[in-house]
Amino acid sequence: MSEINPVEFGKLVGAVQILTIEVAALRLEVKLLQTQLTGGKGILAGLTIAAGGIGAGASHLMEKIFK
Repeated sequence: MSEINPVEFGKLVGAVQILTIEVAALRLEVKLLQTQLTGGKGILAGLTIAAGGIGAGASHLMEKIFK
């Protein structure tokens, strides 16, 4: 087996350290995006339910008024 050049080994170690930092940063970004997406789904569901309730109430009111 051939010996590894110390300079190349140092470059490899440096590249792995940089890659480790970048992976940690990407994991954080993914967590933040998941949190935003989950919160957005909850808000969207709430707005949909509220809009349905308001529409049903308005329909019922119009039916009572014009009947």
